[in-house]
Amino acid sequence: MVSRTKRKKVIDALVNKIKLINGQAPYNSNVSDNVDGHLKFLDEIEQYPKVCVVAGDEFREYLPNAFKWRLLDISLRVYVYDNNDTQETLALLLEDLERVIDDNDNLVYDDTVDPGQTCTSLTIGSISTDEGVIAPLGIGEMTVRVRY
Repeated sequence: MVSRTKRKKVIDALVNKIKLINGQAPYNSNVSDNVDGHLKFLDEIEQYPKVCVVAGDEFREYLPNAFKWRLLDISLRVYVYDNNDTQETLALLLEDLERVIDDNDNLVYDDTVDPGQTCTSLTIGSISTDEGVIAPLGIGEMTVRVRY
């Protein structure tokens, strides 16, 4: 059995939740299982939309009694293609991602131990887009801080 770090487990758990965006209510978009736990560059993408969940910096917050929080910054990079309204397509997918983040504040990232290990909060820090510069392609990014 291959051992994985906690940060990798958090990324994998978030990837699995994002893969549930299937175009049916309450979602507007369908990612068609096209979600990766690592960065892809524009020239590597074969199918749109594409969502990449990328672990960034990780911090520690030390509290009394040897308790510590782990704080992990995650980037959600989104690529879309739309000949009609790229920015609207991008905005709808970003709204779907926001719903996933909001609905999974207590994300379970390791259920192999008892009790299962969960995140205590997922907080969106920023949402940005390319503002239509490379239409009909569109790129958006959402930063998320995970406390676990």
